[in-house]
Amino acid sequence: MNAPKPPCRPPAPPTAAPGGRRSTRRERMPQPKPPTPRLFYALICTLLLATAAGPASAAGYELVEQLMSADRKSRKAAASQLIASGDRSLLPGLVDALFFIPGNNRGEAYKVLEALAGEKVGRNYRDWVAWIGRQESLVPKEGYVDWKLKLLTRIDRRYRNIFYRGAPIRIRLEEVVWGGVPIDGIPSLDQPLTIPGRDASYLRDNELVFGVDLGGEQRAYPLRMLDWHEMLNDVVGGQPVTLSYCTLCRSAILYDASTKAGGAYTFGTSGLLYRSNKLMFDRQSWSLWSNLTGEAVIGRAALGERRLPMLPMTLTTWGAWLERHPETTTLALEQPGGAGFDYRPGAADRARGGVSFPVWLKNDALKDKDEIYALVIDGRPKAYPMDRLLAEGVVNDRIGERNLVLVAERGSGAVRAYERGELTFALSGDQLTDDQGNAWLITEHALVPAAGDPAAGLARLPGHVAYWFGWYAFYPQTEIYGVP
Repeated sequence: MNAPKPPCRPPAPPTAAPGGRRSTRRERMPQPKPPTPRLFYALICTLLLATAAGPASAAGYELVEQLMSADRKSRKAAASQLIASGDRSLLPGLVDALFFIPGNNRGEAYKVLEALAGEKVGRNYRDWVAWIGRQESLVPKEGYVDWKLKLLTRIDRRYRNIFYRGAPIRIRLEEVVWGGVPIDGIPSLDQPLTIPGRDASYLRDNELVFGVDLGGEQRAYPLRMLDWHEMLNDVVGGQPVTLSYCTLCRSAILYDASTKAGGAYTFGTSGLLYRSNKLMFDRQSWSLWSNLTGEAVIGRAALGERRLPMLPMTLTTWGAWLERHPETTTLALEQPGGAGFDYRPGAADRARGGVSFPVWLKNDALKDKDEIYALVIDGRPKAYPMDRLLAEGVVNDRIGERNLVLVAERGSGAVRAYERGELTFALSGDQLTDDQGNAWLITEHALVPAAGDPAAGLARLPGHVAYWFGWYAFYPQTEIYGVP
């Protein structure tokens, strides 16, 4: 079955900088002019109020639209009719509308929500999003996709390329929320300029980088830059890759960006979230993909249950990575499209100022923002608390039918997971040894015998760091290391 075609042609993607170029510019700190979603959000609220009198998408939704009016009498009239209707199927659309109604105009909307829900959930948009999430049996009223699109296209008309009529949808659309920026409102780094690691005087030894080793080429992506851009498209060792970083969930994952046709996907920020996790879009099919699972969830790519293969990547310190990989490259501090970003460590976190979005599916086995190392082996998820991994150093474990070992470096915070066969590993000083006394070398691709056949190595298993709340929202069936 062929996917339906979207109703309008996606705009051409921006021209990317040539890959792998070495920067010859003098390294200097860009002036701090960080773009934030706050002003854009205020502008959108004004725009929505000014355009709230458009045609209705389906019976019932015209009253929800009237509830968004700047005129109090219109809001009160709409509220009375909505309450009288008793139509609970309008609740998802009402919660979507609530986000865009200025706080001092929300009174009527809250009355309608409470009347139709039959309970007082709270006077906060986040509370209602979480409530909608918990109502898994609540089916939105017919026309909900059109209603959602109507709201989103007032923000960015390009959403029509994603939510076209008949588009495959593999997640609950009610839980897809706008994150405060338009499509590409957080610009990706595409084929970024690189420099030799030894020339990266701006990087401090103790700051975090995402280390990649593919096809004989090593590259480090500084966290201070991904904190701003969140998406990166590159080629390392001949391999097209996408590094997707959700700052809300602290989940940075490296994906194989190759297409089945032999080309490469390039990804950008959609401005949308699902369970507080980034939804990225590809510029080839204009489909939405999950940052955390790599699955295509809305759009043409979602028709075939497509999932991006995850690749090994190491979150570590720059000093530790450079020591292991002296020939590594890293990113130049000045990038095309990077003007206006304050790339000093921690600057992006300070600018975000505690921005968060609701998640309804939670578990208190760990604290929400406890960091875990996440693995999915043969479809079985498991979370390893980072503090425990770093304390133990080496963890021999089993997930399903697979034996594996995790090796954690206390100094750098790096964690790597490998197959272990029937062996059991331990640290003897700084040396990793098996239960037969043999020494092993820790590499980015495999555990390799220090003496003997390198081909007898034990393969690396891709995993990543995440906050507990973000991981559990997608994998409620997860096991937790050290927790019954």
